[in-house]
Amino acid sequence: MHYDVIILGGGPSGLFCASNIKNKKVLLLEKNEKFGKKLLVSGGGKCNFTNNDNLKDLITHYGNKKNFVKKALYNYSNIDLLKDIDFEYTITEEGKIFPKSMKSFTVLNWLLKNIEKKKNIIIKTGINILDIKKDNNKEPFIIKTQNAIIKTKILILATGGKSFPALGTKGDGYNFAKKFGHNIIHPKPALTPLIIKDFNLIDLAGTSMIVTLKTNNNMKFEGNLLFTHKGFSGPVVLNASRYLNNGDIIKLSFVPFRDEEEFRNDFFNVLNKNKNELLYETLRKRYKLTKRFISIMFHNLEINNKLKCNALPKKVRNKIINYLYNHTYVIEKLGDFNVAMVTKGGIDTKEINSKTMESKLVKNLYFIGEIIDVDGDTGGYNIQWAFSSAKAAADDISKK
Repeated sequence: MHYDVIILGGGPSGLFCASNIKNKKVLLLEKNEKFGKKLLVSGGGKCNFTNNDNLKDLITHYGNKKNFVKKALYNYSNIDLLKDIDFEYTITEEGKIFPKSMKSFTVLNWLLKNIEKKKNIIIKTGINILDIKKDNNKEPFIIKTQNAIIKTKILILATGGKSFPALGTKGDGYNFAKKFGHNIIHPKPALTPLIIKDFNLIDLAGTSMIVTLKTNNNMKFEGNLLFTHKGFSGPVVLNASRYLNNGDIIKLSFVPFRDEEEFRNDFFNVLNKNKNELLYETLRKRYKLTKRFISIMFHNLEINNKLKCNALPKKVRNKIINYLYNHTYVIEKLGDFNVAMVTKGGIDTKEINSKTMESKLVKNLYFIGEIIDVDGDTGGYNIQWAFSSAKAAADDISKK
């Protein structure tokens, strides 16, 4: 069997790429029995498929890969995607965009309908790739499956990363890329919760609050933090996790001040103005801290609930300031690939043409989606990258 293009991987990038390739005979192979298994669990099954950012801001959510993603995102942006979809969507206050149905099936069905409209595409599921080879730059790619040998002029790897291995994403594409001489940046879990060493806020599990998170390499993140039974999650933690490692130290500020000195001055003023008030009530009212949070803080710092503001020793004042503004935690472990939303790492972007997604090492070999060393913040940026990189490759292939 011989095809013009073979795509390995039936996630959002593979499906979208297939539907956008013109004038080519395309075969799309998926090793699972069904397409888009990981897409269906994204966003808690609701599928936050892009963001409402303007293009300039959109690019900034890919960390140090913003220069690499720029051309693909300019070629096919969130605005282009919203023009193409045939379903209604809703935008949250944070700018996240979901299908109005709040069901991932809506997005997957749209992708599959686009493919069904095309006569040039054959799709097959339950296909296990045993081997891929290419004798030289002039010969076709030869793909060996469990029951066939298939040849193609153009090969696209859209096999994803390593997050959610139970859904089939086990990093298979990395091994194929290595065979063609590509360097793999070590894959690690990203957009994942943090397990904290000696965690003493278990009683806050299930609650959330707005915080500022600072890393030991001076990066700062602001947003909603969710307390878990073992540590922290929520958007601010998930985004920060892309830059953290086991053993790193993080500092949390539970109060909204620019620096510690500003908070210290405000705290002293509050104590003076409320001398005869209970410290417990003063902290709750002034800094909008929950009763539960303050009770646990008082327990951890061994402070009496009946203590008044005018009876607060200097030593205890400093403890409270450190607790609320500079609370230090040690990361015992990042959540593993079983809970990570995406993979950080993958095929080295230095070896990929950022405009076309074609390999710089092997002609007619393309990489799209999560298999590339590109990962974005939580908020729809990673699925947008799947679509944008897929469209970049499809546009280039259609011209050949």
